[in-house]
Amino acid sequence: MTRKKKPLPPSKRIQVTDSDGWTHISRSHAKTISNKHVCSSSKKLLPSSVPTGQTLLDLRNTHSHYRSQWLTSPCHRALEDLLRNDLPPSPPIDRCIVLGLGSLSNGRRSSWWELVFLETLLQKLFPPSPPQRETPEQGKPQGPAMYAQDPVFNDLDGAFLEHLGYTVVPDPRAFDLMTASTMLFAPHLEVEVYARSLGKAKPRLCVGTAMEECLNRVNIGPNNNRKREMENEIFNAYRDATVSRPLPGFDRDPWTLFTCLYWTKPVDE
Repeated sequence: MTRKKKPLPPSKRIQVTDSDGWTHISRSHAKTISNKHVCSSSKKLLPSSVPTGQTLLDLRNTHSHYRSQWLTSPCHRALEDLLRNDLPPSPPIDRCIVLGLGSLSNGRRSSWWELVFLETLLQKLFPPSPPQRETPEQGKPQGPAMYAQDPVFNDLDGAFLEHLGYTVVPDPRAFDLMTASTMLFAPHLEVEVYARSLGKAKPRLCVGTAMEECLNRVNIGPNNNRKREMENEIFNAYRDATVSRPLPGFDRDPWTLFTCLYWTKPVDE
């Protein structure tokens, strides 16, 4: 982009509890941020309903639409530049865990944009192998195992994600799959769930809410002080162990706001 954006004015944190029991954290200059950027939920999440008449083919067509729009966006080009210029060679990553993507069949735009963003990231980190003749001994070339977990996934969401190569796991199984060789994809995840995942292991790569946003969040009550301290210890430890870059801005959806790409520092640093 050739034109510089005007600097954002000082932000004011706003805490809003909606009619469904969700406590949202927002800012005066970013009111359209995804509702997944929340502190807590008082309700147990259940699988969303499948819209009447929707099919797997519908989701595949929607995916193609979002993917074609994404690949021609300035944000896509900026992401490629970031990965090429800033991200160092990484030790092996053996799995990708996606948390809180949201229901794709229910039309959440940010979920689709996040999914096609993730596809670009995976393709750059794990370029396809050249075509080769397979033998029973060789088997198929393997990339990282890919897992997706969100209690709102319905059967159609699961079928579509499995079509893309993901293994959909029930909550809370994904937390037990976290290791130091994981890539975690969890933008604007609920703070306590984000802390739980980072507390299991320090993932080698992470796309998620900026640690500063989590550390500076609104306190939702005096009885949560110890819980907040424990979560902050996890966020501080991961911030200290990593290098980060903010995601490039996206002109079609605000989901990249307050979101960073993290990677762990070399052991000798």
